[in-house]
Amino acid sequence: MKELLIMAKSLGGGGSEVALIELINALPEELYNITLVLLDSDNEYAYRLKKNVNIVQLTFNSSFAKSLVSMYAFPAKVLKKLSVNSFIAYYDFISNCVTNVFEKTYDIAIDFYGYGSFVTAFLATKIQAKKKATWLHDEKPYWMKSVQKYLCEYDKIYGVSQAVVDAFCREYPHYKDKAAVFYNVIDIEEIKRKSEQDEIIPFKESFNIVTVGRLTEQKGYDIAIKAASILKKRKINFAWYAIGGGRDEKKLKKLVEKYCLENQFVFLGRKKNPYPYMKHCDLYVQPSRHEGYVITLVEARALCLPILSSDIPSAREQIQDGINGYVAELSAEDLADKIEYLYNNPSQRKKTVEYLKEHPIDFSTELLKLEII
Repeated sequence: MKELLIMAKSLGGGGSEVALIELINALPEELYNITLVLLDSDNEYAYRLKKNVNIVQLTFNSSFAKSLVSMYAFPAKVLKKLSVNSFIAYYDFISNCVTNVFEKTYDIAIDFYGYGSFVTAFLATKIQAKKKATWLHDEKPYWMKSVQKYLCEYDKIYGVSQAVVDAFCREYPHYKDKAAVFYNVIDIEEIKRKSEQDEIIPFKESFNIVTVGRLTEQKGYDIAIKAASILKKRKINFAWYAIGGGRDEKKLKKLVEKYCLENQFVFLGRKKNPYPYMKHCDLYVQPSRHEGYVITLVEARALCLPILSSDIPSAREQIQDGINGYVAELSAEDLADKIEYLYNNPSQRKKTVEYLKEHPIDFSTELLKLEII
């Protein structure tokens, strides 16, 4: 049995945390003894863990050091201006404030937080392992420049999509040989099972659209709201439901009020089980500005839903326009145009749904990549 250590931010918050849990659940218990080291205590998704995992909370010798761990301790515009040497000093200081002692030598150690965060530096310098891998979850890893010094300690640099790997290799070509794709693993059968659970769905007698994701600029909800305003002006009978929470909630609700969309654009908040809502919608829309690998698109594909996504590189890896879904330019106008087209052409929605039913998703080869780090 191999000793596997995984470091991550938390068990709650967003898509990367869901991906972490799905990866752990997919690992064979007879092959791996897993230690999961977490920065934060958020355990919103802990109930999804199916495996017995040794969970360790990273602790610090001061609350000040703990506050510096988050990539969001300082505004991004400040972090981007820091020199590499400043970042190294910053990370080294925090590493020396950690009170946990990791004496074991692991077979594999994974920095699942990635992004060039503090964890990338800590795992490189403070964890002993035969093989090490770090993860990239986004096409725009602003912090990677800060940890170039530490990347030489890693055997693999995994991106969650080809788009992520390509973006990384353009910026850091000298690490090209270490970079590879490792798609987020999702339990397809579990998603289908959860979609069948009883849930009171507040859908109206209209064309019901669903979007799932954090309420942040990245997810493009502002674009969705503006598209909804256009649809309303065109007299389309629709209702758009947003599932998720996040720091932009107040701002987005004000935008809904500005466009008088209270009856058309509905915030449902976070849902432990969003799948019944997804299953019963007429169209699933993902208007993200950028993503690493869009997990909600995988989930929508698993449920064989009519899908419309923004035309971003990572979405193109999943959606073939007009075949298993549709893509729209990253604008409110084009998003509204495509929604109106699909609203008026149910046969086109049905065609993509039938294709998804005939081409199921298979993640069986992804876990083998851990064996060849």
